[in-house]
Amino acid sequence: MIWLLGVIGIPILVVALLFFSAAEDFMQIIRLQIDFSRLFGDLVHVLVILALGTLAELIFLYQLVVHVL
Repeated sequence: MIWLLGVIGIPILVVALLFFSAAEDFMQIIRLQIDFSRLFGDLVHVLVILALGTLAELIFLYQLVVHVL
């Protein structure tokens, strides 16, 4: 049961982290006040969050398949 919760919960958590990470930058982009070095720095954070979320999702899917079979 915990594997199923992880498979459903991890994508929701990743989307929430990405939303809160990008909310301030989104407003700065709209106002045209964004610094490009900060934009690329935040891109690195977004890629790290996506990579960790993907890795965690793959581990949970593997564990779900192992326990079901």
